[in-house]
Amino acid sequence: MTIQELKEHVLLTIDNLKNHGIFPKENNIYDYKSELNIYGLTDHVEIFSKNFVKDILSFSNGNGGIILLGIKENKATGILEDIGLDQKNIELLSRIDINIISQKFEKIAKVGVGIDLQQFQSGTRKYYYLLIEKQNQILIPSADYPEYKLSKGEIIYRASSKNETANHTTQEFNRFLQIKANEKNKEFMEIWSKLLPEIFDINPKEILIINPKYNKVYGFNSKDNILASSEIEIDKSDKNGVFNIILNAISAGEIGKITNDEGKPLYKIVGEITTNRHRPSITMTTLQQEILKISNFKFTNLHLKTLIYKQGWTTKENFRIENPSDNTVNETYNTLIWIDTFDEIKATRKIVFATNTIEILSNIINDNSKHIEIFKKVLDKK
Repeated sequence: MTIQELKEHVLLTIDNLKNHGIFPKENNIYDYKSELNIYGLTDHVEIFSKNFVKDILSFSNGNGGIILLGIKENKATGILEDIGLDQKNIELLSRIDINIISQKFEKIAKVGVGIDLQQFQSGTRKYYYLLIEKQNQILIPSADYPEYKLSKGEIIYRASSKNETANHTTQEFNRFLQIKANEKNKEFMEIWSKLLPEIFDINPKEILIINPKYNKVYGFNSKDNILASSEIEIDKSDKNGVFNIILNAISAGEIGKITNDEGKPLYKIVGEITTNRHRPSITMTTLQQEILKISNFKFTNLHLKTLIYKQGWTTKENFRIENPSDNTVNETYNTLIWIDTFDEIKATRKIVFATNTIEILSNIINDNSKHIEIFKKVLDKK
């Protein structure tokens, strides 16, 4: 599940808690903690890490998860009690910076994680919830971390309402692989079951599949008698371009209007497919430098990434600029942010921005009424 999907789940759960005093039993999505174990530590990041690093790895490798803090579970009976958090726990959690936690996971598993930590209240009691996004790749510790009870190469995932280790035994590992295979099969079948009836009516040799995400086109190669692919660059910024014309026609249910023979499933491509042409863009470094020139407030690269994430432009808060994962950029905003290829030989890809993003983001940074919501604090003035 994505952060947004998890948020929808948890808001419904909070509503049931407030109005009916009920919440779901602990399962593969939900977990509960009555309070943080302080471990005799004073550093809030280390206290948070020792309490949640293993859970975050587990839920990330599962289907994502929700941890509610301030809920006491009777292990013998399974009864849940909404006791709330004391002031010490609340103060500690309020100091947690999600960016720092994400950076810690980049060191532990070489992959960032999608998490969100928020406070909520029911009556006079205060609680927190921690959302952990499902990751497409498996998170594995790159070294031993005895302070978090993690071993190098250990695969931890959520199953049967608890954290399981996949690679202690062959049987456990096979179970984990089967779960992942089933997830992929389900995704595959949901997509293709809708397309297959149409494909059966068309000669496969007459089908071209355009993949805008990877800038590729797939089709039948009559010379070698195989299905082959070619790299293209699709100009998605032009509303009259081929990609947008076809996509808009499909979404409007008017695909017949772009066929060359009404009633036959043979589609005519209109517009333009461009190759080896890059849109004007600026780098993240330039974006930050230009905003700093006109900003009234001090901010860091992490603040800027948080703002970009809060705008919905990316799916991850602490995203990588160079060679990011393919699902990092939200395609809805591809006129503002996109992934460009800088070196075809070395396959160097970077996240870049349109120049008008300077004004968009600087206006938000200069509005200090939005700072708490976005950055969880008011930025310092220059």
